[in-house]
Amino acid sequence: MEAVREIETAGAGLVVVTPQSAARAADWRDELSLSSAVIIADPERTLLKALGARHPPPFWLLRPRVVTAAVQALIARESIRWSFDDDPLQLGADVVVDRDGHIAYLHLASDATDRTAPEELVAVVRQLDAEGVSHEGSSDERRLDEA
Repeated sequence: MEAVREIETAGAGLVVVTPQSAARAADWRDELSLSSAVIIADPERTLLKALGARHPPPFWLLRPRVVTAAVQALIARESIRWSFDDDPLQLGADVVVDRDGHIAYLHLASDATDRTAPEELVAVVRQLDAEGVSHEGSSDERRLDEA
């Protein structure tokens, strides 16, 4: 995936947290050829909840961008795999964590199509690298190990 290469070129690594079981997460990693990514299976949604990721509001399937994305996936004949171990309603969170373990960027998805573009995440990583960011003394910070 091009986005993964961009993230690694910017001096970062991709970590994916999924509400799937470890076995399903491993299959997903292999299917998408994400061998360099760290995949964290979080079937109890512990980290996802700590970050504030949530389920969508009622009638989210009727949002125009969700309908459009679903139609495009059907036209492209993208396979959709689902099992009873999955939490298909879990929304994602896009997070950039600095070298000190502080959350430098957090975007909570409002629906399944609401994700941060990889270029934006890379820009945040590059900005942190250029600034040599250290968040010591900031009162509103959260460390990833506290999330």
